[in-house]
Amino acid sequence: MEVITTHLNADFDGLASMVAAKKYYPDAVLVFSGSQEKSVRDFLASPHVELEFRKVKDINLDDVTRLILVDVMKPDRIGRFSEILGRKDLEIHIFDHHPASPGDVRGRKEVIETAGATTTIFVEMLQRDKIPFSPVEATIFMLGIYEETGSLIFPSTTVRDITAAAYLLKKGANLNIVSSFITRELGPEEIDLLNDLVHSSRDYVIHDIRIKIAKASRETYIGDISFMAHHLRDMEDADVIFLLVSMEDRVQIIARSHIPEVDVSEILQAFGGGGHPQASSATVRDMSIEETENELVGALEKKIHPTRTAKDIMTSPVKTISSTSTVSTAEKTMTKYEVNVLPVIRRNAYYGLISREVVEKALHHGFGKSRVEEFCSTEASTVTSSTPVSLIESLMIELNQRFMPVVEEGRIAGAITRTDLLRSLYETLLRKDRIISHERLTEKPSIGKNLLPLLKTKFPPEVFDLLKLSGEIAGGLGFTAYLVGGSVRDLLRGEANLDIDIVIEGDGIAFAQILGEKLGARVKSHRRFGTAVVITRFLKFDVASARTEYYEAPAALPTVEMSSIKKDLYRRDFTINTMAVRLNPEKFGQLLDFFGGQRDIKEKAIRILHNLSFIEDPTRAFRAIRFSERFGFKISKHTLNLIRTAVRINLFDKLSGSRMYDELNLLFLETEPARAVRRLAELDLLKFIHPRLTITKSLEGTFTAIQETFAWFKLLFFEEDVNKSHLFFMSLIEELTPGERGEALKRLHVPPRTSRELLDGIRDSAEALAGLQRASEKEEYYILKPLDIRTILFAMAKAQSKEQKKAVSLYLTESRKVRPELTGKDLREMGYSPGPVFKKIFAAVLDARLGKKIRSREDETAFVRERFKIQDSKFKN
Repeated sequence: MEVITTHLNADFDGLASMVAAKKYYPDAVLVFSGSQEKSVRDFLASPHVELEFRKVKDINLDDVTRLILVDVMKPDRIGRFSEILGRKDLEIHIFDHHPASPGDVRGRKEVIETAGATTTIFVEMLQRDKIPFSPVEATIFMLGIYEETGSLIFPSTTVRDITAAAYLLKKGANLNIVSSFITRELGPEEIDLLNDLVHSSRDYVIHDIRIKIAKASRETYIGDISFMAHHLRDMEDADVIFLLVSMEDRVQIIARSHIPEVDVSEILQAFGGGGHPQASSATVRDMSIEETENELVGALEKKIHPTRTAKDIMTSPVKTISSTSTVSTAEKTMTKYEVNVLPVIRRNAYYGLISREVVEKALHHGFGKSRVEEFCSTEASTVTSSTPVSLIESLMIELNQRFMPVVEEGRIAGAITRTDLLRSLYETLLRKDRIISHERLTEKPSIGKNLLPLLKTKFPPEVFDLLKLSGEIAGGLGFTAYLVGGSVRDLLRGEANLDIDIVIEGDGIAFAQILGEKLGARVKSHRRFGTAVVITRFLKFDVASARTEYYEAPAALPTVEMSSIKKDLYRRDFTINTMAVRLNPEKFGQLLDFFGGQRDIKEKAIRILHNLSFIEDPTRAFRAIRFSERFGFKISKHTLNLIRTAVRINLFDKLSGSRMYDELNLLFLETEPARAVRRLAELDLLKFIHPRLTITKSLEGTFTAIQETFAWFKLLFFEEDVNKSHLFFMSLIEELTPGERGEALKRLHVPPRTSRELLDGIRDSAEALAGLQRASEKEEYYILKPLDIRTILFAMAKAQSKEQKKAVSLYLTESRKVRPELTGKDLREMGYSPGPVFKKIFAAVLDARLGKKIRSREDETAFVRERFKIQDSKFKN
């Protein structure tokens, strides 16, 4: 006998999963392992349902050969079925969305995946396998998903759940029925119970996490109290809620967590419970409600650690200065690295602090050559990396200390600034605001938001596993790994970007070598810059040590030094590219946003990080336009003003042509080029390519025509690989004189071969179009045949008449494929002697083909025999 069952006190997810499993096990019997929630009992008693369920007491357990468990893995949550788990002849299959934990039932077949509901997993299977189901069954499945995900608004909801719900709606799910059973009005007894819970609730604060425990007692058993947690959550302000309800001989515990720092399923494991990190439950026997509360508080104190310590918010490594250095050196160091305080090191140990204010006063009084140790403060408070943020907050406020050194065993390990502390406090306020206003944390800028669900849904499984492995290896080496750059930006924009960049606080090359060994990948390292490229069978990605950089002169290439993740992100171009995601296991998925990147993504703004950004690297102006056009974002007013300032002082004259060429290539490939070039003209940037370069209506028209021509070309699936950006370069310089075109390409340092090809292409396309104006179809072939595909496409974009466009189109789609079917071997077999005559024969056959005089191999044979008489001695073998 095959049996499908779910957990005790079955909910809609359990019910729906049982019904779905029946599609894969049609001979199996549906059996509840125990009671059902009241809403499930009401639904099963309604006229909507005609399902046959058996009671466990009616099943002879010895007859069970296969046990299919859905939405459950815990042996103490399947009632009497736990009695047969040890049988060797029993085959167990498991389908669940709860994370596995020690002591769970193991099966021969296991489908355990991350989703908001087990029903979601089944719906995806049914859709994949094209297994039909009725509108009534679709409604049952929808009930399972809606209940388990709180109508798709619980934090545990995934994209998979929403997609599955949309599919069910398409298959006929009735939302009126769903809402009638999901939305519940409180009855008199339930209102009375909720009132007791509210008035008995006690607040606990454990490591800055607010926990509310509410208790109530009833003499009779109450079937379903889990929904009470949602009502209490709506009324009370807490990070975590526990409901303890004593009834008959048991205490029912319902837990809900709204923060990733508290995993209630892990806490309730000690009470024999289980569930999700955000929602869990347990049933306790042989213990009073007061004893249960005491045990629960003890478990919370053991399991909950400080949400944040100095290590979580500090900057590391920190720029320091030797105690024997001069005050003048301190001033230069502060300016170069843009810091206002430097830890002072004496005999390799932390000695004190020196501030810019002190340095400037010392310089004013003529002490520039004095040693730093003579003016530094040695009484500033310090903390260790494990100091709770709450204590650091008190120290910095009470002592009015704006820079807190983090010291381990006498050595400087990091530092916390007032900005670091304010961001941490802001995150705490955001979390409180989220609970009060019921807004999701994703809608506000923050550090600490976890992107784990996005990482899992947007990246392919092998890339997700790669990121997890990276974090594990970094942690084992004592490093911290981060995912940075465009992939993080695009995750928050709702898109997948597999341009993976990993930054290591530590030795990036050592990390890359070990990661490469684990993956069986090739690793190319560049020790000068602390970077490496890892090439796997499925992905090529970059690894770098966290760096800071400074510029010796405007527009120069930067000088790079090892630094912290915060400094590494600060050296980037725009705020939207300054976010990072932690990869180490203890904080995997946590977002770091020091510079307001989330805010600017939400506001669709391109904003630089500091006022010297374009002076240090003028190519950022081209990138600003590229990102603006690519994403549909606006360049902020201040950023535009700084670009205009850089133009006014002619910074772009100092910019190397190759860097400008690279940026223009990307701009042409990633944006709508006509708009992008218009923006370049508006900001007066075209003159730095060539002084006479301007944007005209004909230039804009050609850009648009190139887009259309290239789209047409790709739509026909031609195999040739054409560099689209080269077509736009040809168009950009075409209206200049031949000499000026060469000057423009020389300014951009275009490689000599490419430069010749572009210049020749402009000239040849113009000559070809002139020839096509009055050519026959055969002549069109011979005009276009010598040209490369890039030049032909440019000619098509430049074509003014329908006849010219038609000629190029006909050549690309038909004429260029015309070939004689006869071969040299065929000619020899026909009696012709090899030699120059073969070339004449094939040319004549091609002409005849192009002139539509012959259409088949037989026609070719007859044509050759007629035109080139074999009796002629010069044709004989």
